Amino acid sequence: MLHTLLGYSWAEIASFLGVMSIVGGFVLWLVNHGAKIFNRNVSSALQPFGEQIRNLTKNIEQLNANFKQQQSAFERLEKRVDEHDRRLDRHHERIKTLFEKGDDDK
Repeated sequence: MLHTLLGYSWAEIASFLGVMSIVGGFVLWLVNHGAKIFNRNVSSALQPFGEQIRNLTKNIEQLNANFKQQQSAFERLEKRVDEHDRRLDRHHERIKTLFEKGDDDK
């Protein structure tokens, strides 16, 4: 009884464990090797998308810069329009005053 476990001899158990270790190691190697190949393939397949995303990011940054420039130019134009509007109001008041003076003289 001391020389058996579950009906197997110690030599049979050792042989079984050795075979299972080799098979387990081979399975782990296959999984790791397959994962490396899979990662390499996925990486190479996604590389064009990465480049496109970088280009898209660069284009969006350029659009933001252009938008800021346009916003700044718009604000300058808005100030000029406001200034011209005030000048027109002053001119209108002067013309109105001149016409009123002309009507008073008659």
